[in-house]
Amino acid sequence: MLTRRQFFARMRKNGFSKSRIQMTRMGITYEKKDDNGRVTVTVPKHHESTFHILGDTPNSGIFVEDTGREVNWGIPVKPANLGLKNMLEVCLGLCDDSITMKKG
Repeated sequence: MLTRRQFFARMRKNGFSKSRIQMTRMGITYEKKDDNGRVTVTVPKHHESTFHILGDTPNSGIFVEDTGREVNWGIPVKPANLGLKNMLEVCLGLCDDSITMKKG
């Protein structure tokens, strides 16, 4: 299973860096700027069941782990259905475009 430390190391390897402006005190925001625009990823501190991807990417949105209960917001995801172990792996896949997902 991917740890938070491994996750942020892989984000840096994929061209992301810790944002100067954090979106919330309760999360850690990383950003990537290139010719296509800016993408920010915010992961809440102390848990890995949700994350936000915002910016110039088709995978923009709020993603939450599907626990079987209906959610009022966000795109529910079952990591096991994608062959992944946790939501941090899902986030990396969405950030490097190896996974595409839209609500609907």
